[in-house]
Amino acid sequence: MTMKKTAAGLLALTLAAGGACSRRAPETRITAVEARIDGITCPTCVPPLTASLKRQYGKSAVEVDDDKDTATIRFAKGDEFSASTFRAAVERVKMRVVTLRLQACGQVETTDGRKWLTAGGNRFLVRSERELPQHAPICADGTLDIRSEPATFQVSSFTENSQ
Repeated sequence: MTMKKTAAGLLALTLAAGGACSRRAPETRITAVEARIDGITCPTCVPPLTASLKRQYGKSAVEVDDDKDTATIRFAKGDEFSASTFRAAVERVKMRVVTLRLQACGQVETTDGRKWLTAGGNRFLVRSERELPQHAPICADGTLDIRSEPATFQVSSFTENSQ
């Protein structure tokens, strides 16, 4: 009889834990980057830049557009964005990053009176004309200024991300 109670208890515990595990936490990462690149002068510039970015972000979708002078990466899970790594991949083929536009999912928090967005392994100082929810998951679109330390993410739009 105690064997049946133990088995029933284990089954109930397993089902309860399984239900709790199916409610995943919202994703926190950089999902896409579009960079304006100086140095894409013709269609023959596309393959070397594409190869350099693919070497760095092998799982992700990489698109280089010579008409718009842009490189876009849609990050696969497991490929992590780093501004310095991205810049190095571009500079490896003698080109230069002019601007970075990001789509990032994460959380905003205030530390020492300054707002920060944490998205995956990235943490950026945040500027926004609209009030951003704190300690709640959001997905934001905006530009990243990497000319100063810390990098500043200027949010142009966001949505609350409650999965």
